[in-house]
Amino acid sequence: MKKFRIELTGFIEMDTDQERDARILAERILEEIRSVFSGHGAIQDCDVGIDSVTEKPLTRRYR
Repeated sequence: MKKFRIELTGFIEMDTDQERDARILAERILEEIRSVFSGHGAIQDCDVGIDSVTEKPLTRRYR
């Protein structure tokens, strides 16, 4: 049997009042993703985490 490693990329953009709220929401989402991964017997190992959180400048629409 062969083993494959898949690296995921992407981002989640959300509107919150505080960075802490964004981190908490992102962690909840990642817990759901980890739960889905753990339900698949073929997935032996995974490490999904937050690499960075950056504030995006507001557009005129939000000012």
